[in-house]
Amino acid sequence: MSSSISSSDGARDQDWRRFARRFFGGGAGLGIILYLLIFIIDPFDTLPFSPPLDRVPIDSNARYSFPALARKAEYDSAVIGTSTGRLLRPGRLDPMFSARFANLSMNSATAYEQSRILEVFTRHHPAAKTVIWGIDIVWCEAKDTLDKFTPRPFPEWMYDTNSYNDLLYHFNLYTIELAGRQAGVMLGLRRQKYGNDGYTNFLPDPAVYDLKKVQASLAVSRAKGLTEAKVQQGFDPATLNFLALPLMQSALRALPAQTRKVLFIAPYHYAWQSVPGSKSQMEWAECKKRIGAMAARIPNAVVADFMIESPFTTADTNYWDPVHYSVAAADKLMTGLGRAATRQPDENFRLLDK
Repeated sequence: MSSSISSSDGARDQDWRRFARRFFGGGAGLGIILYLLIFIIDPFDTLPFSPPLDRVPIDSNARYSFPALARKAEYDSAVIGTSTGRLLRPGRLDPMFSARFANLSMNSATAYEQSRILEVFTRHHPAAKTVIWGIDIVWCEAKDTLDKFTPRPFPEWMYDTNSYNDLLYHFNLYTIELAGRQAGVMLGLRRQKYGNDGYTNFLPDPAVYDLKKVQASLAVSRAKGLTEAKVQQGFDPATLNFLALPLMQSALRALPAQTRKVLFIAPYHYAWQSVPGSKSQMEWAECKKRIGAMAARIPNAVVADFMIESPFTTADTNYWDPVHYSVAAADKLMTGLGRAATRQPDENFRLLDK
C-alpha cells in the first residue's frame, strides 16, 4: 500500500513539475514576445537599433514624446516653453526664420524640464539655427527652493546620453499600452492626435468660445490683482533670488554662438499682469531686468517683453483665459517674434536686452 501511495505522489509531483515548466516557460515566452514587439514598435522612438519605422509622438505627457523629437535631424530649430508657447506653429515659423522648427513646449513644464529638453536638442544639433524660448512665471518666481518636477512623471532616462539604459524601462503595462497606440497609428487604425513637429492645437473647439465667460474670468483676475501685497518701503529688489535663471543662462550658453536665440516674455492678458506698486510687479520687473542683462551677454540673443499693456494684451478676444491666447492671436504673436528677431520696433512688445 505504501508503495502505491509513493507511486501516486511521485506521479502528482511530476504533473506539478510539468505544469510549472509549461506555466513559467509559457509566461517567459510570452514576455519575450511582448518585449520584442515593444522593441520593434519602440513607442517612444528612443531604443538603440530598433527598426527605422515612421513613429509619431504618442504620449499625452510630452515629457515622454519630445526627447525623440528633440533628437531628429530633420529639425534645425526649436520652440521651448510651457502651454504659453504650444500654439507657435512650425508651419508658420519655418518660412519666417528660414528654418525647420520642432515645437518642444510642454504643458506646465518647470524651468528644469524646459532646460533638459533644450539640452537634448542642443546636444543633437550642433549647428542649430534658431531657438525661440517662451518665458513665463516658472522663471520669475522669487523663492528659496526650485521645483524640478510637476506631478507629471518625468523620465530622466530619456534625457541622458546613454540610450542603452532605455531598454530597462520599457517592459511595463504603460509601455505596452503605448506600443499598442503607436502600432494603431502606424497601421492606420488609430487617428494621430499629436503633430509630428510637436505642434498640437490644445484649445477647445472655437464653436464653444464664450467672450462673456472670458471677460468674467478677466474681471476676477483684475479684482484679485488689486488685492496683491504692496512692496515694503526700502526693499531692495537686488536681494531677490530667482533660482531658475541660472538654468536658463547655462542652457543659452550651451547653444552655438551662431544660433539665433529669441526669448519672449509670455503675453498674459493685461488683467492678469501685476498691478503697479505690488510686490508681484516689483518681482516681475526685476526678473525681466536680469533676463535682459543675461541676454545682452549671450551672442545672437534678443528678449522681447510681450507682458506689457498693449493692443495685444488688452484685446479680450485674443484670449480663452487670462493666460492662454487663441490660435489667431498666436499668429499675431509669431509676427511679433519675427520683428523682435530683427529688432524692429512694435507696439506689442519692448526689447529688454539693450
